[in-house]
Amino acid sequence: MPTLQQTLADATRPLHQRIEDNPFMSALKQGEPLEAPYRWLLSKLYPFAEGAERKLIALIPETEGFDTLKRCRADVLHDDLLQLGITPESADPFLFDTIDTAGKAIGLLYVLEGSRKGGQFLSSLLKKNGTHLPMRYLLGYGETTESEWGRFCDLLERYAKEPIQNEIISGA
Repeated sequence: MPTLQQTLADATRPLHQRIEDNPFMSALKQGEPLEAPYRWLLSKLYPFAEGAERKLIALIPETEGFDTLKRCRADVLHDDLLQLGITPESADPFLFDTIDTAGKAIGLLYVLEGSRKGGQFLSSLLKKNGTHLPMRYLLGYGETTESEWGRFCDLLERYAKEPIQNEIISGA
């Protein structure tokens, strides 16, 4: 029987592939200038991260062990945008209306935590490219990103039972 982490990976794979089809990734793959597509990417990420984190704080109690406040990093993304001369836009307050239970919020947190690993991958590509863009958000938790991911996945498996498992998958 697959783990909840594997079930979530399988369930989100099509969305993950769609997300990778964007102007930033296209420019990165084609060796084109990256500043404009990077500005676009961060501008699109911010409302999602900011809105998602608001939901997480409201729905996942700190007593659950997820360290929700520590995992919130929209403020860092906000700072990266300001360094690029962009005033970040807040999320549509209805963007996450369907995330209305702790289980769904944990699924949403799975997406954010997974994006930390993806961000580290992107930051390494940007560094190899010689880009000097602000990328604190992409760095995730720095050198502890992998261990934080493992810790999150361990916590996630505590919830691998019905009916909350279905809510987690729905939230992701």
